[in-house]
Amino acid sequence: MLKRLSLLAAVAVAFGLVVFAASEKPAADEPKQLPIPDMKFNEVQEIAPGVFFRYSSISANDKTIPFGGSNHTWIVFKDYVVVIDANFPKDAADVIADIKKTTKKPIKYVLDTHHHGDHAYGNAVWAKEGAKIVAHKNAARLLKVNGPKAWEAEAKNRKDVKESELKQVDISFDDKYELKDDTQHVVFMHFGHMHTPGDASAYLPKHKILCTGDACVNGAFNYMGHSNSSSWIKCLDEMNKLDIDIVCPGHGKLGRKELFALEKRYFTELRAAVKKGIDDKKTPEEITKGLDFKWYKDWTGVGVVETDMNKDSVKHVYNELMGKIDHDRLGAADFPGGVAGR
Repeated sequence: MLKRLSLLAAVAVAFGLVVFAASEKPAADEPKQLPIPDMKFNEVQEIAPGVFFRYSSISANDKTIPFGGSNHTWIVFKDYVVVIDANFPKDAADVIADIKKTTKKPIKYVLDTHHHGDHAYGNAVWAKEGAKIVAHKNAARLLKVNGPKAWEAEAKNRKDVKESELKQVDISFDDKYELKDDTQHVVFMHFGHMHTPGDASAYLPKHKILCTGDACVNGAFNYMGHSNSSSWIKCLDEMNKLDIDIVCPGHGKLGRKELFALEKRYFTELRAAVKKGIDDKKTPEEITKGLDFKWYKDWTGVGVVETDMNKDSVKHVYNELMGKIDHDRLGAADFPGGVAGR
């Protein structure tokens, strides 16, 4: 039989034909990735059985688009619901209304992926629904120590914050916190200091989904004011080791695993550009003007020097490389007005 296959192969080569080995699996047997829906702002889609994603509005350059806070994912377990991120109070109420359209089960846990206002200031709204607030221990600490003063500053800009109250974390964890029944499985994970010292992501191994908060965003939304850019790059490598089909970012559209590579490229090239600028005795402003990441606009839709976010990122990395930042204290300072940590 083997001799016959070899003879057939030889004949096929002679006539320019292609013969596949008998043991090779057809493409139909290969595991299929979960589809990624093309979504509109504030739309909800079921991206896996019992797993829903809500795409919140945000724009890097169009100020007419109202900021809808963070994206949300919720997981419907057998007896309860788990929600990723708390958002601002007004937006939290909107999300709760959407959740109730998908299930009648009670909301039991809400994960604050970090302590920033657009991810944690809606805590009191969720608590009124009976939910327990979960966060990494560093996020819980920063929300407690820095929270009251930062909340007061945010209340001057947002009516919903002014009319609500700061709710602290109920359950804090170190490296992992796991929830599992015979229908769903989610693991809250801390990879290290990324966007903030207290970043937490939610991994759904059954569905190969990772909800990243602002540790990974899809677009020009990388606020770096409380970050450790060197550690961030290493943590993205750790995220990339997980078996993932879909990335649910804190801001921006759903993505594939390749999103980690885009984030890593941004931070790596930014650090290299700032390092070269420092060596050339340039100011942060001069370094910003000289940024030339041609690929960046294909990813984000805007040029790398067109957003204030990137100007601030250059200053942050500049101070990191100049030894002017104590990463252990990042996040303890108040936000300078405006929306906290987009």
